[in-house]
Amino acid sequence: MHKVLIIDDEPWSREVIKALGQWDVMNMTVVGEAEDGKSGLRSIEELAPHIVVTDMRMPGVDGVELLQQMNEQFPQVKIIVMSGYDDFAYMKQAIRSRAAEYLLKPVDPDELIAALRKCAAELEAASGTDEQARTIPLPFPSKALSDRYLSLKQRTLAALFELNKPAVLQNLGKLEQLLAETFHEGLSHKQLERLYEDYAALLEQFLGEYNLGEQIVSPDSMRLPTNLSDRIEVIGFIYSTAIERIEATLKKRGNLLIGEVKAYLDKHFLDPISLESVAQQFYVSKEHLSRSFKAARDETITDYIIGKRMDHARNLLLLPHVSIKEAALLSGYTELPYFHRVFKKHFGMTPGEVRNSKPE
Repeated sequence: MHKVLIIDDEPWSREVIKALGQWDVMNMTVVGEAEDGKSGLRSIEELAPHIVVTDMRMPGVDGVELLQQMNEQFPQVKIIVMSGYDDFAYMKQAIRSRAAEYLLKPVDPDELIAALRKCAAELEAASGTDEQARTIPLPFPSKALSDRYLSLKQRTLAALFELNKPAVLQNLGKLEQLLAETFHEGLSHKQLERLYEDYAALLEQFLGEYNLGEQIVSPDSMRLPTNLSDRIEVIGFIYSTAIERIEATLKKRGNLLIGEVKAYLDKHFLDPISLESVAQQFYVSKEHLSRSFKAARDETITDYIIGKRMDHARNLLLLPHVSIKEAALLSGYTELPYFHRVFKKHFGMTPGEVRNSKPE
């Protein structure tokens, strides 16, 4: 049975995750909870979980530092990241840490279950034939060349998960040079194929973890040419395309969040809402939400709400049976003097002037 640890500083959030997971069905059990990264690391050491479901924004040791330390101390543990912050830095750290999934709060039950199943499948595969395959020695004629290759492969993987395209291409250029040297030292074509398969497996792992394989890699694109330089160029192209696709996905997710916020404001602008309450609704910080909304729409959330309310008030003032006080109340303003000031600032006219200017 796979053991799961939940790390989140909000008790209610941990309860939600425990309630959403189909633990018995998936042959899993929640062995513990932690309220911050520091206690989370201690719990990982004590409880030895197979899977960690963690929030990113926590007091003390936050999610970014937690993932970094987990990579160093517990690389075998599978990670599912949750965050109310659709933030590139958080997503990038999750990718660098090879998290199985990055879930936005409020967590969708189907997405959580899919992420847990993915972790379980990877754990089961790692205990089988994949583990044996990783122990097969690479066909280098000397330990020095083997060490150079493994170091280069590690740097390429790190650059790939950091979405650092220039570094990836630079390392692939060094790979081409190393393989050329190796070939001249007597490595056979068959042994060289083994090295290409190793790098292709690295690419397949990266694409598979983020469901990009079918979108980027076609059977034709993975049919590597015979020429050494051409082969490296093909692999580099696919690596670069993968990075670009992930960056585009991050940008799209950010745009989707703002679209959801706008739809929420359009529906609730007459309610007693504020930047803080909207941020809580979408599990994001008010600073992040304010910055993202301003960048996407060139206006603040507060200004957008005021604009919606003022348009609503003006339409009400054009109705003869609605008084100015009633228009203010129906537009979310309980204090008439304040309503007058906001209205005059927005339209350059008082409510009375707008009412008197309506066509007979």
